[in-house]
Amino acid sequence: MALFAEGTTDYRFLNSLIQRTASRILQRHSMSSVDVSELQNIHSGTGLSRVERILRAAQKAHGYHLLLLHADSDARSRDDAWSERIEPGMTRALNESKSGTNLCESMAPVIPVRMTESWMLADPETLIDVIGARTTVSVPMLPDNPLEVERIADPKGTLRAVLNFLLGGRKHRRRRDFNVGNLYEPLARSISIDRLERVPAFRSFQMELTASLRALHFI
Repeated sequence: MALFAEGTTDYRFLNSLIQRTASRILQRHSMSSVDVSELQNIHSGTGLSRVERILRAAQKAHGYHLLLLHADSDARSRDDAWSERIEPGMTRALNESKSGTNLCESMAPVIPVRMTESWMLADPETLIDVIGARTTVSVPMLPDNPLEVERIADPKGTLRAVLNFLLGGRKHRRRRDFNVGNLYEPLARSISIDRLERVPAFRSFQMELTASLRALHFI
């Protein structure tokens, strides 16, 4: 699979998470053993419209089974993000394919509400473990119910607040060196998918990925 994401940090979290999710779906539904390789990160340059960037990403992903297209919904609904930021580019790419352009025709959306960092807040126990803070104190800015992460207006700011809450009183080198950027890759490798499945936008992504794997006859 290949991934076209909005930002550098999105790749660092979504790459491993999508790979793990695909493996989980295949384990549940596939009648045969299927290996899921690490995703190929696709970058399509700057100075282009969103439609043109998706078209270029699809061209670069030619030969891959599936291209995942990421767009944060920000404060808008998931449906708005789909219709405004993904569907027009997919339509353009498929039309180009009909005209003979070589590209990846199988595409699926990845649309977190409100942003990728929202999903990172869905599993407080693993997040605290990745930060390396041994604490029995409840972290007030982390919701107990994963459903609530989509109501957090500033997920990235909440991650910074969690770091400050857990490590802010420490004056040694670890506090100076640790920042939100350190969280993406290790959290993607260990975050609970069971917890994420309780987040509506993640469930929607999981359903889209399942449908794509079924259309590709892997399940």
